[in-house]
Amino acid sequence: MVKKKAIAIARERIDILIRMALDTASENVSDAESYVKLAWRIAEKFNIRGKTILRRYFRCSKCKNFLIPGYSCRIRILKKRGLGVICMKCGKLKIIPIFNEEIISRTARLKAGIGS
Repeated sequence: MVKKKAIAIARERIDILIRMALDTASENVSDAESYVKLAWRIAEKFNIRGKTILRRYFRCSKCKNFLIPGYSCRIRILKKRGLGVICMKCGKLKIIPIFNEEIISRTARLKAGIGS
């Protein structure tokens, strides 16, 4: 019971830290990076599944830099692949798939004029 309460508190703190990081990112990038690092350490300590959100959207997998669109990363839409997040510090390209293969094949068939 105590461990469940501790995990719930940790999740709340992670959410608060992520919100604070996003709010302060435009003013002070170093503070935002420290908030994300702290949220990452809390997630690792309590083995919280929310780490995937931190890993996918807020950290570079190569240099572990905090990714802020426009400041420390560029976001591109890649045809038939998804979103491309390019870290400005190390140049690592991270692809986040957002397209479904069925949708892509259906649109290709419609463009070719082959049935529904």
